[in-house]
Amino acid sequence: MQFLIEQLVLWPVDEKNTIHKLKFESGKINIIHGRSGTGKSSIIAIIDYCLGASRCAIPVGIIRDSVDWFGLIVRIRGAAFLIARRTPGSRQTSKEFSILPFEGALPIRLDATHNDNQFKQAFNNLARLTNLPLAAGEDVGQHDGRPSYRDMAAFNFLPQHIVANPNTLFYKTDSYDHKERLKKVMPFALGIIDNDYVIKERERNQLQRQHDDLIKQQEIRRRSLTAWDADVAGLWNQAVELGLVKDDDGMTTDKRLSKLSEINLLFLADGLGAILQTPDYVFTNEKYKEAQTLEETLQKDVDALRRDVRGYERLAQRAIDFSGALQQEKRRVVNLDWLKDRLGGENECVVCGSHTNQLHEVVSRLEGEVNRVSGLSQALFERPIVDKEMEMSKSNLFELQGKLQIARMNRLKLQEKETGTKDSLSKVYVLMGRIQALVMTFAAMNNNDDIGNQIDSMAKELRVLEEYFKNSGRAAREFSVDKKLGELIEKYANGFKLERRGAISLDKTELTLSFKRFDDSKKEYLWEVGSGANWMGYHIATFLALHQFLSQDELSNSPVFRFLVIDQPSQVYFPSSASGVNQLDANADGLEKLKVERDVDVNATKRIFEMLQVGLKEANFQYQIIVLEHADESIWGGVPHTVEVANWKAEDQGLIPNSWQRKHTMAIDGRSEA
Repeated sequence: MQFLIEQLVLWPVDEKNTIHKLKFESGKINIIHGRSGTGKSSIIAIIDYCLGASRCAIPVGIIRDSVDWFGLIVRIRGAAFLIARRTPGSRQTSKEFSILPFEGALPIRLDATHNDNQFKQAFNNLARLTNLPLAAGEDVGQHDGRPSYRDMAAFNFLPQHIVANPNTLFYKTDSYDHKERLKKVMPFALGIIDNDYVIKERERNQLQRQHDDLIKQQEIRRRSLTAWDADVAGLWNQAVELGLVKDDDGMTTDKRLSKLSEINLLFLADGLGAILQTPDYVFTNEKYKEAQTLEETLQKDVDALRRDVRGYERLAQRAIDFSGALQQEKRRVVNLDWLKDRLGGENECVVCGSHTNQLHEVVSRLEGEVNRVSGLSQALFERPIVDKEMEMSKSNLFELQGKLQIARMNRLKLQEKETGTKDSLSKVYVLMGRIQALVMTFAAMNNNDDIGNQIDSMAKELRVLEEYFKNSGRAAREFSVDKKLGELIEKYANGFKLERRGAISLDKTELTLSFKRFDDSKKEYLWEVGSGANWMGYHIATFLALHQFLSQDELSNSPVFRFLVIDQPSQVYFPSSASGVNQLDANADGLEKLKVERDVDVNATKRIFEMLQVGLKEANFQYQIIVLEHADESIWGGVPHTVEVANWKAEDQGLIPNSWQRKHTMAIDGRSEA
């Protein structure tokens, strides 16, 4: 998305001070250089804070104390806006924002126009990001909320602790939460998917979940109806006995239930007499005999399995007891090796010390006993393995007990009929009452008869969605994006003359670079590559590749803002000391001497700026770069498309103007004297 920074603006707490501005140009390398402690690194924190960061990383002290509002003049799709945020002061952060169209003149005072939620909502709308979470329903996790423009900040900042970090490639992804969020939204940023894709994906997930729920309901209903088989069979048998129907062993439960429903309708219409036949008590007697025989057979099988289970349990326990007894016996036998070692040279008794010629025979007997016990112990140290047989027998026993219970209940029902009233007409009325109850219950459950139709309808919708995803071209786009990015990163890596470990890819799972070695299929990662210069070079190569890729016309609506801020990339060649002193802060004579003594490192630093201008040129100057550096114009001045935004090399220069600082110091001194 076209989003360029034209100015960084600071409104002073003291209204007597003038508003301080830093101006940036689009399509240029905008450079702020100077000594340590001048506020260069705070630029990243200020821009991020103005764009809605959830916490304020602007250093406490003179910057926060001197500034009332931090602001940016930005150009969004050709229109200029002023966006500002009040200083947090002594608080962790501020929720007061101001968004105004910018028409050339800065307001002297600012008032809040948005709170933090309203501000972020407005920017999400500008970025044209869906307000749907990335996952639906119960699947929504901690990192599955709606995509946000804030997630895209990872593409805009390379702070000092990231620019040469072997373990972290993107801003804030050294935090687990930010890393997981970026992994989720990366396909949006790179144009692999769009809002429509997310909507379709959520629709599919919701439909699939509803479809699965209906399948479960259908299965529960099917099981419930299966459990009615016995009830339907019982009523059917009574209906046969009383002459209401003729038995047909081939009839299913559904057909019997349908027939019983017809009988109920005839009964309600006083038409039962038309079908009433001679009672058939022989049928019930036969059914009773069948039930009794089945019960007896099942009882015999249950008893046999119970004996098997008890036998396996006794066998296992006896083996354990026997093994324990052998171990006890073995412990009782004197250690033979110890006894042999203690025998005197002249067959002295180890007990009383007297001379004897019987020791050899005693030792031989002991040795034989030890061998016998040891042999038994080794052969039967563990109990026989009958776990599988025991488990199978218990499982079969449980199943048979269930069948036996059903058979027993059927037999008892038939027995009740046998001993009940012989009044056929009374039985008919009782039976009709039970049939009516069954039919009513079934009808209540059958209100979900359309479940099958709903399942079929949803299955059709799912097939349409699956066809959409099949033809969406996501896999092809992802392959194309990965290939293109890999080629661009390689191009810039070659420009930096970096150590090559193989074909380069942006690993969207690990959020780092991976290298597939030329000699085999082994994959290596950025953290396995040595040297700070390599780490810095690969970081910048990756970001130049990303912004060149995103500058394509077809990705003009990408939610990634078109600027890149890099903090002190030269640190790998000229690191600052613990006190903050850097060799590049030297005066003109010192720098000339440095160029002679460390010409390789100076040229490598200049190459950074040369590669940045190559990146801008390759992207048709569609974005801007802001560099915060110690290196001054004597190193990068000859590089095309570089612009000096600020020079804070002198003692009295920095982000906070010297006039502000004097008044700030006087105010503090005044408070101290008071």
